[in-house]
Amino acid sequence: MARKQEEAVQQEPATRWPVSTAKRATIRDVAREAGVGIGTVSRVLSGHAPVAPATRARVEAAMRKLGYRPSRAAQALPRRRTNAIAVVVPLFTRYFYVEVLRGIEQALAASAYALVIYSIERAADRDRAFEDLVESRRADGALVVSLTPDSSQVESLQSLNLPAVLIDSAHPALPSVLVDHERAAADATRHLIRLGHRHIALIDHQEDPVRLESTSGRAPGYRQALSEAGIPWRADYEVIADFTPEGGQTGLRSLLALPEPPTAVFVGSDTQALGVLEAAREAGLRIPGDLAVVGYNDVEVARYVGLTTMRVPMREMGRRGAELLLNALEQGQYDPAHICFQAELVVRRTCGPVSRRNDSSARQDGLQ
Repeated sequence: MARKQEEAVQQEPATRWPVSTAKRATIRDVAREAGVGIGTVSRVLSGHAPVAPATRARVEAAMRKLGYRPSRAAQALPRRRTNAIAVVVPLFTRYFYVEVLRGIEQALAASAYALVIYSIERAADRDRAFEDLVESRRADGALVVSLTPDSSQVESLQSLNLPAVLIDSAHPALPSVLVDHERAAADATRHLIRLGHRHIALIDHQEDPVRLESTSGRAPGYRQALSEAGIPWRADYEVIADFTPEGGQTGLRSLLALPEPPTAVFVGSDTQALGVLEAAREAGLRIPGDLAVVGYNDVEVARYVGLTTMRVPMREMGRRGAELLLNALEQGQYDPAHICFQAELVVRRTCGPVSRRNDSSARQDGLQ
């Protein structure tokens, strides 16, 4: 049995990246100047991996030109264990992250590993976090939550033989722990259809919260359920909003402004769903009499507001991800296994059958 929370491994303060105007060169700058990947620069720095002489000379010339100086700690301790595991996580997924972290700590409770947490607030923070992992050697392995590393970042990790496991994201070269978002979205939408709703909207967020070009992982499942029921898909019923309560508010306001507003909304996060409930209250809509709402994740507050939602096993995802990483550290290698969990529908008070009330006094009843 895992120890209590207060007996979990020591946790270092989260790394917050200060805003700075300094022109200190980074490993990414060197790679760009030399026209190579970050992994190639890492191999040159390590001195242990094969690099073509011409490429090595080009990288070293770029270092001299930019005045790049690698971390002294990284040079002095290229292979020594740190007994630390890095967790890279976006603050946008705050509630989700807390549950995932609890699972990670449960898995690490009996180990000697401490946690080094990199909190990501902006897209640039992602690059700096991976650069720090490569340059400082502060950790023996990494858990990356809700973020998908790009090919150069994966190359950097592999060039250093730094094991990494993705949680709530995937890359073919790395092990991952996922949820079947498509199936979960289909199940949520089917629940609303069974209640008699045919005007069902989706308010969601980008799959990767700091990569704006990423897409929603739930949209395909939502569309599939509509198609199965013979309900036409409407582009104006799909809204991508900020991963915040305010994003949910804005999303519902835009839907309510349509000539034919939806009678039900599936929301891609409970965080956004809280904003949807507030916007419905402001509009004088009764929940679920005028608008049915299904959220996603089942964060702690969802139970207290009676939110029907898709329960994602967040803590279990963190635990399994940490176990995969511990196994990789113990064995010295890992296979890129992909573990996929299923979400579970939890029915509470925010869902009901179609029952839109048209009298003006009902619009003033507020959230029920």
